[in-house]
Amino acid sequence: MRLATEEELTRWDELIVANPDGGNALQTLAWGDFKARWGWQPVRYVYQTASGLVAVQWLVRKASGQGEMWYCPKGPGVSSPKDLEEIVRQTKAANLTGIFARFEAEVLEDEVDRAKLIGLGLVRANRDPGSKSTIFVDLSGGEETVLASFNQSARRNIRKSEAGGVSVEAAESTDENLEVMFELMKATEARAHYGLRPRAYFLDYWRSQIVAGQAQLFLARHEGEVLAGLFATYIGKRAWYKDGGSFDKKRELNASYLIQWEVMRWLMAHGVTKYDLVGTPNRADVGTGDSRDGLYSFKSKFNPEITEFAGAWDLPLNELKYKLWRKAGERVAARLANRRPEKFLY
Repeated sequence: MRLATEEELTRWDELIVANPDGGNALQTLAWGDFKARWGWQPVRYVYQTASGLVAVQWLVRKASGQGEMWYCPKGPGVSSPKDLEEIVRQTKAANLTGIFARFEAEVLEDEVDRAKLIGLGLVRANRDPGSKSTIFVDLSGGEETVLASFNQSARRNIRKSEAGGVSVEAAESTDENLEVMFELMKATEARAHYGLRPRAYFLDYWRSQIVAGQAQLFLARHEGEVLAGLFATYIGKRAWYKDGGSFDKKRELNASYLIQWEVMRWLMAHGVTKYDLVGTPNRADVGTGDSRDGLYSFKSKFNPEITEFAGAWDLPLNELKYKLWRKAGERVAARLANRRPEKFLY
């Protein structure tokens, strides 16, 4: 584990795409520089594993006088348990200072050996800042194959939306369009009550990732009226359904289905082969009244298979401080963070 060189920083995103996991938008320069404007300090390291070099972006911030917390959003960029274990060992040997270092690697829950992680000193985190479970849509087969893989009701809703006159555009990132996107998200949050960061936060990162060439805004309209919006991020051959929203009108036109399909078509045309729908219940929680059951009902029509990762694991950097963090510190820090402009701890 060593700090990235100046030369490596000039091609950081190339290194991220070359990681074993194929790269993640939350590990890019644009994302780290954006988070630096919202309370975090990005620190970029390179690790040597059996799979080769792995570029890793850590975000560091002070937690309400308790010390520093290190967070690796959707990283380190490995997919095998052995690589993750090696990176944990190297991080442990680096003697970082603070409360904890939080890993969030996309290593499958079914493949990880929890006993080995615990033996390395890791502790399963109290919470998962990111999505532990998700649904992927394989875009590698081309439009006909992808469309045929959908649930029959999804295909029917797409056709109904098209026949009803809904159109989808890859919209320019004008101030007006970004404002519309935020209004769409506000309308959705009012129905679903999932909590929403402030407007300035979204506008900042939307613009940052668009300028970096790693995002695209899409708007669905009917007779000139915006019905739904979607903000997709992408890097290498991977893409994410980062944000979405819709107004509570003309819902019978199924604009949310058509916009997903048109986004997938756009991504395929730009070389993306794996589309992450971001966020579902864990497999065991489906149908139990989980708050994300509605999300699963919609997303499962594009692919019913849930991919479940191992989730967030913490490496305590100071045993006493970490015990206090787990007992009450995280709750206190989250409450205090709610008073800051970003309104969220992570």
